[in-house]
Amino acid sequence: MSVKIDVSNSWRIEVGVGPAEHGVYVDGYLYLAPTFKSEFWKVDPETGTILYKYSMPGYVWGAPLVDRSGLYGASMGGDVVKFGSNYDIVWKVNTGLGDFIAEAVIEAWGRCLAVQYPRGIAIIDKGSGEILWIDEWVPEVPRGQEPTFDYETGILWVCRPTLESNLVAYDIDGRKIHVIDLPSPPTTYACPQIWAGYIMITCRRHIVVLDRGSGKILWVREFPKVIYGGREQDPLDGGPRTLTHDGRAVIWTTDGVFICFDIVDGEEIWQIDFKQLGYTSSECSDPWGYAGGVAIDGVFIILGRNNLPEGSGPFSIDRNRLFIIDYRSGEILYASEPVYQMACCCKPIVAKGRVIIGSWYKDSKGRTYQNFYNCWRIKLSDNRRERIVLDRDYTWLGGSHHGGYSKGCLLGIERKSRNSINS
Repeated sequence: MSVKIDVSNSWRIEVGVGPAEHGVYVDGYLYLAPTFKSEFWKVDPETGTILYKYSMPGYVWGAPLVDRSGLYGASMGGDVVKFGSNYDIVWKVNTGLGDFIAEAVIEAWGRCLAVQYPRGIAIIDKGSGEILWIDEWVPEVPRGQEPTFDYETGILWVCRPTLESNLVAYDIDGRKIHVIDLPSPPTTYACPQIWAGYIMITCRRHIVVLDRGSGKILWVREFPKVIYGGREQDPLDGGPRTLTHDGRAVIWTTDGVFICFDIVDGEEIWQIDFKQLGYTSSECSDPWGYAGGVAIDGVFIILGRNNLPEGSGPFSIDRNRLFIIDYRSGEILYASEPVYQMACCCKPIVAKGRVIIGSWYKDSKGRTYQNFYNCWRIKLSDNRRERIVLDRDYTWLGGSHHGGYSKGCLLGIERKSRNSINS
């Protein structure tokens, strides 16, 4: 029997004409990156109230890192800034690697930041702001990738925007443990995604799964190029796709075909073509791959990416839907009315039963619009037993497996009765 989902709009924050980009959820607060404001916003997730604005030296394309000592963020121009718990600037450093355009800064080895730029990666001491080491390269393909730190092995995995040697694993001293050639370059905002003994990479034309320990490629799935927006495009252009906590990989193509694989052996589990269902059109031009998806409690959530000019019909920028899919069966559980502005490359944030997604501000003709963060409250509508929704932090893309959350953060877990516990 299908799960029934109840969805309600909680709040909306206007960001003006500009992207509503990435964020995190830490200790009960959202931290968002409205790019052209050159600020990070601390937000109450229940009301959408902006509680504090952290002023940055330039545009902020990526999510900050937040811990007990403060907030760390990077901006255009290459500056990296630490704000203390009292909101004062503790330190500011420029790596000399140019503009920061990736989707996040991350923590590595406990005491370090790993900040990736189009031209290289910098490792920075969190306490002092000292640059510990830098590795540089010459970008050859679309860039914006970000690193992933493996806390169990102490290895930093980096996708590089190059044609060869484009997946590298570093130790704490910057030594290269693995240097791997991927079958096609990593996609624009690719980051290595870890689940159990596996690492998944989204390349521009391939999904690649490697052994987490040896770096050996275990399986590869190639996708054909697509015609989208009147031209041939790479099928997996965009950002990372989604891994679930139970080992499923949800992949979606430039033109809106969704496929679920078993990460262990690459076996296809289900497929949905949004074009055939009338949810998107190849007349649009901005790849669906730039939309972020989130998987939790058995469901996968994504906001549409149609981007034709406002008033041009069912695929205009302001007529997108929120979708909720049962990621085990591929059944579409919920498709909203077409009332939302297209998704940004902002990854959805889950915050104690809520999902927050930012929108994009520019249509297929380059016209610009006022833009928003939207928040929805999502719950089971036919639940007969009380459920507890867990309050868990959301670090970048939901942790090392990126996009998949711990169970219970959205739809909750059943509260066991005393009788069921005793039995």
